[in-house]
Amino acid sequence: MIEIELQIPDSVNSDTLVGVVEHTCIAHGLTCTLKGTLAGYPGCVHWHFKKGRQKGILEITWWEVERRLWFKVAQNRRGEWIEASIPLLKEQIEKSLYLTSKPDLFDRASPK
Repeated sequence: MIEIELQIPDSVNSDTLVGVVEHTCIAHGLTCTLKGTLAGYPGCVHWHFKKGRQKGILEITWWEVERRLWFKVAQNRRGEWIEASIPLLKEQIEKSLYLTSKPDLFDRASPK
């Protein structure tokens, strides 16, 4: 099993985080095949993402109570696409969350 933690700015709210995760995964050609929760992490948002008809499932879990976001790949759910996708998804999600948490960056970049 593989588990990879993502960094989350303190100021990001749950709705924004959920939107960033879903938008980023869809933009990378992934399809959400399950969205729910896990008994072991009450109140979490848990997704399964696949890439087309390729083998493998990337699980992503957001547990707001602990402010924890992570990827998981179970041993029996591995696929070749996952290994290449994880670093790209991690980078894009973390960057988007960081930029979302710093709205003044957009204000300074906008022409007046």
